[in-house]
Amino acid sequence: MPPEAGTMPLVEHLRELRRRLIWSAGAILVGMVISLVFADYFIQALTAMCPQCEIQVTQPTAGFVSFFQIGLRLGLIAAAPVLLYQVYAFVAPGLHANERRYLNLLVPGGFLLFMTGILFGWFVVLPSTVGFLATFPSQFGVASNWTLDAYIALVTNLLLAIGVAFLTPLVVYILAKTGLLTPAFMAHYRRYFILVAAVTAAILTPTPDPFTMLMVMIPMIMLYELGILMARFL
Repeated sequence: MPPEAGTMPLVEHLRELRRRLIWSAGAILVGMVISLVFADYFIQALTAMCPQCEIQVTQPTAGFVSFFQIGLRLGLIAAAPVLLYQVYAFVAPGLHANERRYLNLLVPGGFLLFMTGILFGWFVVLPSTVGFLATFPSQFGVASNWTLDAYIALVTNLLLAIGVAFLTPLVVYILAKTGLLTPAFMAHYRRYFILVAAVTAAILTPTPDPFTMLMVMIPMIMLYELGILMARFL
């Protein structure tokens, strides 16, 4: 068990941070290796999601790169419990016992919400987003011919963004229960969070259309409000 934050010198903090980063990188690497086994099934599922699209590979190495890109993104998802635990293990020693009690929700609650976001993105957001982007050019008489790497980047970035967005109520709840923020404060400044959500959604979604951005932004705002309600009544 690392020493308490109040007695740990800066060098020890940096060593602890390096140790947690090494564990996190190792978890991502293991998750990536395991995920490569299922990468081809994931690519087939993605192409089946857009039957009206012509998915192409335009560079000699694009298929190879896309294969490992899928493995890396799936590896991040598979390593999520370890990553959340490393965050918890780094922060928890510096908290009081009552504060640590709420932080204990981070690993199980965070992973559950993250996977819920991934599933919500896969079954709800992704089909509508892909369908919209695929059919929109048809009104101009243009076919949807996408490159495999661009399609994978769109899908995986969107799934990861929604998964992270679903952590919002847990983060808000923990911040409120540990006394760092109050529900009244967060409710009063919700307009700033809406701005942050808009900017975050614009950064995380790689397409310029507002539809995809809203599919990430709106759940973030709703989950923020859910976090405020949880902090008030739980």
